Amino acid sequence: MSEYEEALSVLKRMELHQLQALQMQAEQLALVKAQMERTESKVQESIGLQRVANNRQARVIYVALPILFVALLYVLYLLFKHA
Repeated sequence: MSEYEEALSVLKRMELHQLQALQMQAEQLALVKAQMERTESKVQESIGLQRVANNRQARVIYVALPILFVALLYVLYLLFKHA
C-alpha cells in the first residue's frame, strides 16, 4: 500500500468517526431537548397545582379563622360567666 493510499484510508476512517460522533451528538441533543420539554411541562403543572393549593388555603383561612375566633370568644364568655 502506498503512502498516499494509507493516508487516504486514515482520513476516510477519521471522517467516518467524525460523522458517527456528530450523529451521536445530534441524538443526544434531541434527547436533551425532549427532556427539557418534559421538565418545562412538569414545572408548569407544578405551578398550576401550587396556585390551586394557595387558593384553597386562602379560602380555608377565611372560613376557619372567623369560626375559631367565635369559638374562642364563646369559651371566654363561658369562663367569665362562671367566674
